[in-house]
Amino acid sequence: MNTKEFKTYADKEQFVQGVFSNIAKNYDLMNTVLSFGQDYFWRKFSVKAMNIGPHQRVLDVACGTCVFTKEALRQEPTLKVEALDFNSEMLDQGRVRIEDAGLIDQVNLVQGDAMALPYADNTFDAAMSGFAMRNVPDIKQVLSEMQRVVKPGGKVVVLELAKPSMFGFKQLYNFYFSYILPIIGKLSKDNSSYAWLPESLRRYPHQSEILEIWKSLGYENATYHELTGGIVAVHEGVVPENSIVNNK
Repeated sequence: MNTKEFKTYADKEQFVQGVFSNIAKNYDLMNTVLSFGQDYFWRKFSVKAMNIGPHQRVLDVACGTCVFTKEALRQEPTLKVEALDFNSEMLDQGRVRIEDAGLIDQVNLVQGDAMALPYADNTFDAAMSGFAMRNVPDIKQVLSEMQRVVKPGGKVVVLELAKPSMFGFKQLYNFYFSYILPIIGKLSKDNSSYAWLPESLRRYPHQSEILEIWKSLGYENATYHELTGGIVAVHEGVVPENSIVNNK
């Protein structure tokens, strides 16, 4: 499928499923290479932003290979984490990581849809997601679902690639994504999947526009932090006592 032709939500879901099935085994290595080793620090910052406490229950939306989940448990070992992803190959890699770390008793891995989370309202103390929003059919719907399943007063935190604005760095970053990344994709023998990365970023709104979506949903104290020169942005917000979603 041409990545520029998604006529329906189902078209994008099918395409993205294929992308992640193809790259699942090399996903973590490629993330580290492509981010020059910064991805660990981005996740560390994001988990801290959730302000999680002992024995809380946290949702990891589009958990992928459970790197985010593992970092949350590193920072707060008493957590219970629900790790949800729509791709079985990514979940298989995540299960291996969690089992190898001896954390399987604290993590429940679920294959499910971020657009329609299979949980009751006000189930979790906090929710997080990393590098998923570029791939979902409807950003607002996913953020709405995350708000719905988190208790009032709980934090929702999302880490995603962003669009640097600093002159010079912006041009260098765009060059890297447009010309260097496709070469890396060819070396990985999966050019079509890695071609989606710059394309998905091109389609993704600027971090300031994403913030407006958070505000439109009624998140309190909604804000974002740009890291590493704006390569990524960490959006966060607090679920209000009388949220739009919880009072539908």
